[in-house]
Amino acid sequence: MPRGDTDLGVDSGRKEEISPPQEVGTEPLLSGQEALVLDALSSLGTGGTPAQLRARCDLSVADLAVALEGLRAKGLVTRLNTVVESYAARFPGLKVT
Repeated sequence: MPRGDTDLGVDSGRKEEISPPQEVGTEPLLSGQEALVLDALSSLGTGGTPAQLRARCDLSVADLAVALEGLRAKGLVTRLNTVVESYAARFPGLKVT
């Protein structure tokens, strides 16, 4: 057997062209405000109230609400079942269909 061949008859010395990654879309996965809020929640660890997040992110009440709703829709943030409204970052695993 010539050098570079395997038992299956495949030439392992052959180089294949690798195509560049395809762009999925032109929009970012997270908006700037969503990334800011997710980063703040991640650093808090156990979750944070809207007041804590507004202080850390310097966002208005409306902008914070939009960012939290976007993150919740993407499955990256969950609202905690607490008396005081609070949220936590979550990092879901792979979705199984």
